[in-house]
Amino acid sequence: MTIDSLFHLVRHTASLFKSRFNIAVFSIALLFFIGLLSFFYGLFTIPMPTGVIGFYRMEPPTSFEIFYLFFSAIVSALIITITIYSSRMKIAASTTGRSTSALGLATGIFGAVCPACLGINFLAFGNVFTAQLAFLIPYIFWIQVGGIILLSLGLYFVAQSAYRKSCLSCSSDSPTKQPLESTPKSKSNFNNDPALKKFTAVALGAIIIFAYQITTVLGENPPPDPTSSGPNLVTTSGQTVNIDAVIESVTPKDGFTTNVKWNDIVDKMVKAGVLDPDKLASILTKRYQQPMQPEWSAVLAGEDANLTINNDNAVFMMYVLWTLAKHNQNEILTNSPFAKSFVKYDIGVGRPGYGDTPLLALTPDQQAIAQKVAANAYRPCCGNSTAAPDCSHGYSALGLIELMASQGFSESEIFAAFIQFNSFWFPETYIKNALYFKITQDQDWDNVSKELVAGPEYSTLKGSFTAKNYLKNNFGI
Repeated sequence: MTIDSLFHLVRHTASLFKSRFNIAVFSIALLFFIGLLSFFYGLFTIPMPTGVIGFYRMEPPTSFEIFYLFFSAIVSALIITITIYSSRMKIAASTTGRSTSALGLATGIFGAVCPACLGINFLAFGNVFTAQLAFLIPYIFWIQVGGIILLSLGLYFVAQSAYRKSCLSCSSDSPTKQPLESTPKSKSNFNNDPALKKFTAVALGAIIIFAYQITTVLGENPPPDPTSSGPNLVTTSGQTVNIDAVIESVTPKDGFTTNVKWNDIVDKMVKAGVLDPDKLASILTKRYQQPMQPEWSAVLAGEDANLTINNDNAVFMMYVLWTLAKHNQNEILTNSPFAKSFVKYDIGVGRPGYGDTPLLALTPDQQAIAQKVAANAYRPCCGNSTAAPDCSHGYSALGLIELMASQGFSESEIFAAFIQFNSFWFPETYIKNALYFKITQDQDWDNVSKELVAGPEYSTLKGSFTAKNYLKNNFGI
């Protein structure tokens, strides 16, 4: 395509906005795509009569992601506007064939949705879907660049199809190579075309913003690495903090072995059909590439043992405790705001169900302890307490709390175990919390109040940024 033909293509596209109908279509489509992409980026959730629906993000979107959101929304709205315009013109001209480029629409939709699907947990109609896409995190920037290219390609196809009154990637019974509007042979007068001037200004603005973002991302100096000269971090007051020691205290290599016993609870779950060892083994192998270990098989076979948590068994423990909480008949679950949504809740390791099996019998005192801890124990993937479980870790924590309460553990002991398990499910949050307490208050992790850490100030999605932002701003971590 020559510069002159590209100029006429842009001019023709800009001329569409002389029509109030096209302006209305573009505005509606723009608002729709901004809302859709904001939803996919986890900027908001949708309240439902029986709960919420939406993505929960572990980190806020970057400035480049915000730019990509608006870029995607604008280009997608342009694609929709041109597509509708082209369809209307072809109908008016009594021509046949599809109205727009199928390839353009496909690439546009793919570019808009693909980079936005990196949510953590998606709650929809009684089921929680976890996106297992952590391996893409190092490549998110390039995925977004690819999305920009795909969207731009889609826009080119539909704009060219509308301009030439033909489809570039689909068959047409009566193709016509003439543009929908006559194009003058002489050089267009840019100064006399307000629509083209506005369109060009917007395009140039988008290009400048994009160039600035690219320059920022590619030219930004990497944050200082406090461990680059060793495992120690030196604060402005001269205090030396051994990062490796802090990590070992929060997530020790050998994990944690608690005094909590399985007793006969796993055997009850297997016999009740809520936990199928074969289904669990299949999920661990296929989804997480973790073959069943002998000690796990022993637990599933009903062998009593102390509960442990470490890097190797964190997923296994999550599923077993998740199953326990979702099926156990307990008022914490049935009184939660999500109860009506989860009637047929199925996580694939047994059978669908929700609070439908008497697995643990708690005394009134034990129930009060479980209720208090659950209501004050949060998780960093959202702002909900364990008393309102809406994801795998929420249910798993509830299962742990109920099991410990049934065995007579105190509130402080349950809070301590809750943090131990959460530390292996959300290691970054609690390692940074430990560093924050050590640096700002000179408190070792073992001495920090676990009830305080489990609360909204440090264990919610919002609260977890207290430590994260402090470390980022002061140490580049």
